[in-house]
Amino acid sequence: MFEFIKKTNPVKRLRKRIKARRFNSRLKELELFTEVIPDGVIIINQNLVMEAVNESVQTLLGLPDNAVGKAIDDCVKSNALNGYLRSKSQTEPLEFTSPIQKDSTLELRVFSVDNGSKVLILRDITAQNRLLTMRQSFVANVSHELRTPLTVVKGYLETMSDDSNPEDLRIELISKLNAPVSRMESLVQDLLLLTQLESNPIPPEMDEIDMARLLEDASNEVRGLLKKKDSLEINRESEVKIKGVSKELSSVCINLISNAIRYSPDGARIQVSWSQTPEGKARLAVRDEGFGIAKEHLDRITERFYRVDMKDARTRGGTGLGLAIVKHVLRRHNSELQVESKLNKGSLFFCEFDIA
Repeated sequence: MFEFIKKTNPVKRLRKRIKARRFNSRLKELELFTEVIPDGVIIINQNLVMEAVNESVQTLLGLPDNAVGKAIDDCVKSNALNGYLRSKSQTEPLEFTSPIQKDSTLELRVFSVDNGSKVLILRDITAQNRLLTMRQSFVANVSHELRTPLTVVKGYLETMSDDSNPEDLRIELISKLNAPVSRMESLVQDLLLLTQLESNPIPPEMDEIDMARLLEDASNEVRGLLKKKDSLEINRESEVKIKGVSKELSSVCINLISNAIRYSPDGARIQVSWSQTPEGKARLAVRDEGFGIAKEHLDRITERFYRVDMKDARTRGGTGLGLAIVKHVLRRHNSELQVESKLNKGSLFFCEFDIA
């Protein structure tokens, strides 16, 4: 009697080994991919036990090193997250406060895979939400800034269109339209300039700029903002020149000087200087004797329409975009605006450039 022994085909065995190697290779590639992406990745089974985590999610949720093999609700103290994972509907992403950083917001998306397992993708959307809030505030601020002069113009036009009003009054109102119309024109021009600066981070071909001369021209342009007791001093301590775009740098000078005048009390002394630093840089500085800026406002003063609400501040016009324009122009010239300020003692705005 013969005994037949079933033997596995060697070709089939080889194919299985090749498939296993390919699978392991792809698995290693997937693990490497999940480690380098900034999003957090967690794989959980149907019992919410974590089967795999990447380094990013450990940072986002503060998971311990031995988190794999444990239930997610044992490691993450977040009622919003754990309740969402146990809910039946997970089609919409979840936004919740970070369990380790209360000022951060996380977004969770869930994807179902085989055998009841799920892949969780987490990302920090704090900056994204902040930008959305800034955009919404920007639209609201533009609407507010335009609504005020438009209301004035509309009121004047209604009065002028009323035949029952004296002709002398109607003619007199024509000249009063100049101020609100000029304000709207300035606002639109600043918005267009700011948009242009933001959309083109690299400036056109630069020329050699005589900043000392540019400062003189800028100071003459803003002298109309000064009151009788105010003083504006231009100190040309150096004749060094820099590479730049004349029109843009002129805007920097005008905005910095006019800002110092507007936010200083009557009789203020505004000092503007152009000098050379010991490190071999050219320095533009504007010092005022204003009300000063509190520390909590310093990081935000270059935001569009951001104004520090100071008692007795002398606001003489302005669109609220001046320092935002300054920031973007300086960025295009490899510089940045720096501010030193003390409440009730004034402020110093300065920036430095490479010498041509």
